[in-house]
Amino acid sequence: MTNFQNQQEVVKEITITRCPVPTAASLALDLGLLNQELGKSGCVPSELTKAKNLPLHHAHFNHSIPFLVREGGNIPALWARSTGKDTRLVGLSWVDEYQAILTLPDSNILGPSDLHGRRIGIPRHRYLEIDFRAAQALRGFHNALSLVNYTLDDVKIVDLEGINEGRRDTWNTEMEALHRREVDAIFVKGATGLQIARTAGTKEVIELGFHPNPLVRVNNGVPRTVTVDTALTKQTNIVEHILTSLLRAADWSEKHPDDFIRVVTNETGASSEYVGAAYRNISLRPKLSEDYLNALDAQCRFLLEHGFLPNSVNVWEWSLSEPLIAAEKNVNKGVSI
Repeated sequence: MTNFQNQQEVVKEITITRCPVPTAASLALDLGLLNQELGKSGCVPSELTKAKNLPLHHAHFNHSIPFLVREGGNIPALWARSTGKDTRLVGLSWVDEYQAILTLPDSNILGPSDLHGRRIGIPRHRYLEIDFRAAQALRGFHNALSLVNYTLDDVKIVDLEGINEGRRDTWNTEMEALHRREVDAIFVKGATGLQIARTAGTKEVIELGFHPNPLVRVNNGVPRTVTVDTALTKQTNIVEHILTSLLRAADWSEKHPDDFIRVVTNETGASSEYVGAAYRNISLRPKLSEDYLNALDAQCRFLLEHGFLPNSVNVWEWSLSEPLIAAEKNVNKGVSI
C-alpha cells in the first residue's frame, strides 16, 4: 500500500466551522447535504461550535486544528495564512450585506464629509489573536471616507475596549459609547447591525453595503472565504465532495427563500424581518472568479497597511481551483436533493 493510500485512510472525520452569517455551509449542514456528500468518501463532519473542548473554538480564527474546513469572514482566514498556517482557499462567496456608519439623531454629521475631525469608535477585542471586529470597523470607515477623498488620518480614532460576547456580532460596546457621547460615529453591519440601527435611536451617516462600486462593499464579510487545511486537498475527492455540498445548498437556497431566512435567522440571532432586509443579491455559490480574487487582494492590502497582517498573502497562489471545478461538474450532472 502506498503512503498516499495510508494517508487517505486516516481522514475519517473533518471539522467544519462557519461564521454566524449567510453561508452555504450552514445550509449544507442543516439539509444534511454535507453528510451525504462526505459519505461518498467514508468521512463524516463534526461541527466546531459543538466541540466540548472550548479552547478548540479558537481554531475558527487561527485554523489551528487538522482537517478543518472554514467558511466565513476573510480577515481571520487571511490572517491565518499570513502567519504561516498551511491552508488553501477553495472558494469565495459574495453576499451583499447591510453596512453603515451611524451617529446620533441630533448630530450634525449628515454625510461622510462631515466625519472630518470627528471621533470614530473602534472596538478593540484584545482577547482575540486577530481582532477582526476592529479591522472591519476601520475598513468600513475607510470605505466611507474614501468616497469624499478623506482617509483614516482625517478622523480621530477612539479605542473602545470590548468584552467577549460570543460568536455573534453585537454592537453593545460601540452603541454605549455613542450614546454616552464618547464618540461621534460607529460602524455596524449585517442583520444584527440593521436591527440595532433601526431600534436603538440612531441615524445613518451612510449605508455602504449596497453601494454601486463593489470595492466600497469589500469588508470582512465581502467576499467570504472557504478555506481548508492543505492536508485535506491531498485526500481523494474529499474537498470536491465538500464543495459539491456547498454548491447544492446554494442552489437550494435560491428556490427556498423562506427556509434560507429561517436558517440565517438561527445563525445570526437577529429577527427574521431584519435578516430579509440586511442581505441582498444573495448568491451563496462559492467561486474563484477574477473579480472576487481582486476584491480579496484589495482587502489583504488594506489589512497589511494597517498592521492586521504580519505578512502579505498572494491570493492567487493561495487559491486552488481544481476541487471547485470538479464540484461544479458534479452539480451540473443534475443530481437533485
